[in-house]
Amino acid sequence: MRVIVLEPFAGQFFAGQTEFDLAARNLFGLLHALDALGPGFADAAEAGAAIAVDGTMEADWSHALATAQEVLIVPKIAGG
Repeated sequence: MRVIVLEPFAGQFFAGQTEFDLAARNLFGLLHALDALGPGFADAAEAGAAIAVDGTMEADWSHALATAQEVLIVPKIAGG
């Protein structure tokens, strides 16, 4: 599936690369795969990332990705 990682994560963990073609059973597995490519990413994502699967925000890392076409990982935005 297509995985898009936006800044600042792309620059901090993946030398600026923003798109990946990865397979995983669920978001936990996907974040683990990304962490293998950019060590420390999973911890940073847990603390400060929002994740959308096929355009729908998803907070449950056990969310299945069997039919997912695209995952977007963006920084959380503080509101108030």
